[in-house]
Amino acid sequence: MGDVISPRLHCSILGPLEVRVAGGRAVIGAPKQRLLLAILLCHANAVIPSDQLIDSLWGETPPRTARKNLQVYMSALRKIVGDRISFQGWGYRMRADREELDLLRFLELGRSGRAAVRSGDLAAAAASLSDAVHLWRDRPLEEFCHVPLVSAEVRRFTELFLSTFEDWVELEIELGHHVEALGPLDLVAGRYPARERVAAARMIALSRCGRAAEALAHFESLRRHLAAEMGIDPSPVIRQLYQTILRGDGPSPARPPAPAGGARPRPVRALANRLPRDIDDFVGREAEVRRVLDEPVPVTVITGGLGTGKTALAVHVAHMLASRYPDGAVVIPLRRHGAPRPAADIQREILQAVGLEVPGVCEDDVLASVWRSWLADRKVLLVLDDAPDESNVRLLLPGTSASRVLVTSRSRLSGLESVARVGLEDLSTSEGVEFLSLLIGRDRVSGDLPTVMRVFRRYGLSPLALRLLGGRLAGLWHLPLGLLAERLERAQSVLDEFVAGDVSLRGRFEEFYAHPSWPHRTAFRALGALDGPVFGHDELVAALDGTEGPGERVIELLLEAGVLSIAPVGTDAEVVAHSLTYTMSPLAHRFATELRGDRRR
Repeated sequence: MGDVISPRLHCSILGPLEVRVAGGRAVIGAPKQRLLLAILLCHANAVIPSDQLIDSLWGETPPRTARKNLQVYMSALRKIVGDRISFQGWGYRMRADREELDLLRFLELGRSGRAAVRSGDLAAAAASLSDAVHLWRDRPLEEFCHVPLVSAEVRRFTELFLSTFEDWVELEIELGHHVEALGPLDLVAGRYPARERVAAARMIALSRCGRAAEALAHFESLRRHLAAEMGIDPSPVIRQLYQTILRGDGPSPARPPAPAGGARPRPVRALANRLPRDIDDFVGREAEVRRVLDEPVPVTVITGGLGTGKTALAVHVAHMLASRYPDGAVVIPLRRHGAPRPAADIQREILQAVGLEVPGVCEDDVLASVWRSWLADRKVLLVLDDAPDESNVRLLLPGTSASRVLVTSRSRLSGLESVARVGLEDLSTSEGVEFLSLLIGRDRVSGDLPTVMRVFRRYGLSPLALRLLGGRLAGLWHLPLGLLAERLERAQSVLDEFVAGDVSLRGRFEEFYAHPSWPHRTAFRALGALDGPVFGHDELVAALDGTEGPGERVIELLLEAGVLSIAPVGTDAEVVAHSLTYTMSPLAHRFATELRGDRRR
């Protein structure tokens, strides 16, 4: 790809797909090539897995040559857009900046406009927001509305457009430009008749133009539409506006409140920095830290098995990023006592913490709208810790890219789109030695390295296991490491030896793996019947077949869940599935063996 020169390019997706190269319009006639480019542009600067692209192009029955055909289509697109399209090993990515893609320009102008509002420069804010609104040409990418990978993104940035339009038109009215605002308001109100902010702005603009009767008629139209389509009444805010116009008092010169559904804004406090302390003995993970810091996409998912240090990495990097997000940084646990927390409860908790009164907001979709509206105007760093599934994460993601989100999860959350993924394995041997040295002393570790290596081989190098072991060894400073290693080997249940204070490895396994709602308990117990923690493909298929479906599918589920990982295989690009070797944490395998022996579990 290095010999492909990138031409001057401008792509537009805020309407029909349009590509201009060196000032001239590029013709992309093949439907699948157009769809492929639309997907890449919707997810600009993010890697899209090849499997998702194949599903979008051919559905559930792709041809045998689908992967080869995908490469051919990509090669043809590179002749148009140059080396902006690159292959990342497991998917494709299209690089673009705000001058090359109207969506990115739109997002940048929206951020600038909101920043100007916060600084009090309303005229500059209105100008930036106006430029953003006028980038919108028509219904985005309507020819691809049947493709989920496109339609989901179109819904997302349509919501962003409406929020930006509402901010802009309210500013225009506040600045006395109500006559000029009516034209755009008529168009948007006709297309989105349920948007209460748009309806309120149009009622105010009509009233100030001396057309109070039309303003009242618009309210009636809104009321009938909400009743017929949703079975609800207009919000108290817009009903009060209706009464004000009906009495002839005229609307207040202030902008109408942004949130609907009874959420009344008051002076909003900053979220501030609520990160827990960064650990002083954080070791290794240099490549992973750099990846998270340098990722251009706003959402990064950090995955790995239990005890691999996902939360520690996320908090460590969050402290490094916090200065870039002046409106606050916070860690949000997505589970409580092992059970997923409803996203609405989390949204309500954070919104009330910053001063937004939302107790009267009962509908989850309205609360989610308030949440997105609050985040849209701010630069916030969110750490969503221990995510159980994709749906919980989606409901908490900001609608704009001004904020940053770090998600930790044992699952890969493969269904999340437009995210970067960083996978964690155990520490390397050198990192394990360094970590244990910090915990129990460098001289003690270097004085008996053979014993340390023996412990690493038997019990793995997960940061949690090493921290618990180090905590015990630090308290037993008078005993040689060899005697302690022998004690571990003689223990009837070695899991009970990995405990330090109120933290127990067995307790962690009980909470996550043995929770009744965890869907893979049967398959996990089946792993305990095998000699492990390294497995061949065929023996895994045989052991797992029928536990949750066909054996091959169960292996995929356990890989997705972070229970299994694929052992490194040489440098050959082509690997036959049946030659793969799988591994799991040695201590997790011991727990699975114990569960296998206790059928009550």
